[in-house]
Amino acid sequence: MMEETPASSGETDEKKAAERRRERRQTFGQALLDWSPVLARLATIVMQHLS
Repeated sequence: MMEETPASSGETDEKKAAERRRERRQTFGQALLDWSPVLARLATIVMQHLS
């Protein structure tokens, strides 16, 4: 019987890092969606003030 060799520590670290980056991107995207109405209103107020 042949045993599977475990992934090297470097490969495992890379996969974990990629997963953390993906989660961070999702969190950042969600924050932008949550704050988009506030940011849009703020942009409107600034534009009205400047014109």
